[in-house]
Amino acid sequence: MKSTPYVVATLVMAMIAAGTLGAGKSAAQTEAGAERGMMPTPARYAIGHSAGFEEASRQLAEQGFEVIGYEAEGRRIEVTGLTATGHCLELKFHPSSGKETSRKRTDDCSPRRAE
Repeated sequence: MKSTPYVVATLVMAMIAAGTLGAGKSAAQTEAGAERGMMPTPARYAIGHSAGFEEASRQLAEQGFEVIGYEAEGRRIEVTGLTATGHCLELKFHPSSGKETSRKRTDDCSPRRAE
């Protein structure tokens, strides 16, 4: 029969390998992020009903997203920008509801150069 410390050590190692142990943030880390104005990236962004550029930018800024590019054509609204954690995303929104329909990481967030 195996001893209890061996079983506990095996379980801890399995949890570390699976990424379930130590993956969370401490209260101090969460407070430090809040002090710097950082907020977590929401599961889904929303821009409101039939939002134009100004309204969409304001709504997304309140959710911690910095708009770099905005494009509205027909039945789609596409926004490119940076999350509060510094990731560049391309977001697509339903034009009448303003709810996010898809997102993908991109590298189009570099400053635009005049050509």
